Amino acid sequence: MFKIITKMRMPLLALLLGTGAFATGHPLYKSEGQIIDQMPEKNELVVAYYGRPGVRSLGVLGQHSIEELKPIIRHRAAEYAGITGKHVVPGFDIIYGLASAEPGAHKDYIIHLNSKKLEPYIEAAEKEGFVLFIDIQLGKHTPQDAIHHVLKYLKYHNVHIAIDPEFEVSNLNVRPGKKIGHIDAAWINQVQAIMEKYMKENGITEKKMLVVHMFRHSMVQNKAVVRYYDNIKLIMNLDGHGSPRLKIDIYNSIYSAPYAKRVAGGFKLFFNEDHPLMTPRQVMGLEPAQGVKIKYPPQYINYQ
Repeated sequence: MFKIITKMRMPLLALLLGTGAFATGHPLYKSEGQIIDQMPEKNELVVAYYGRPGVRSLGVLGQHSIEELKPIIRHRAAEYAGITGKHVVPGFDIIYGLASAEPGAHKDYIIHLNSKKLEPYIEAAEKEGFVLFIDIQLGKHTPQDAIHHVLKYLKYHNVHIAIDPEFEVSNLNVRPGKKIGHIDAAWINQVQAIMEKYMKENGITEKKMLVVHMFRHSMVQNKAVVRYYDNIKLIMNLDGHGSPRLKIDIYNSIYSAPYAKRVAGGFKLFFNEDHPLMTPRQVMGLEPAQGVKIKYPPQYINYQ
């Protein structure tokens, strides 16, 4: 029997993003003053619900059937559309590779979601016009290794990928959950390159999103080498819980004016751990929460 590891309950820490050089891809600035749009596109938001099908402890997505989820997520997306006037795309964010306290048959500390459990969500997303993120916790895998398990799902036009460094222990002699994991920014570039290569070889012409979750600075190291890839829309998602003031202060320290212009921001909300839960107007910076206000609103919003 596998023992599932739940998210570590730790306070948010500052996250800083950077730009620089790498062997492939492009700088986040193509040239002086020329800004590259990140996904979602202008005047768009993605609002997704997170979890593991059938696992109630890992988020709201695992607490409801697909049929129950569809109106819940649509209602939440409509809230954001109503206050922003933006085109809002609802979404599923599904934990596909789940970190385990036990090594398992492959000694990788990961439980992969059975395709028979995933495919109904893909089909529902296609039918309903949702996006779907296949979320990968890493265990003993590097992101470059883990990505090969899910590339085949990119053939669906609205399926995208997310990677979560929290339970990465590829270079450690401990099980996931004992230490907070991290990845190198160069690995993110390699994941983007692998995705682009697969897409080109398989005639996938639409752009794909790659979400990177993080709640502390060290979870993505050497950020100066992060690169832009033509067909990959990179989103850095602030994946941490706490009071509204704490979350907003940290988010604003990350997404100052220069960074907000070149990196798509994500903001995660926790139904059980955020006290109080921020309203959509507060998330979008239209109203203050506990005396502070978001300056540059996120373009990807997810709920757990």
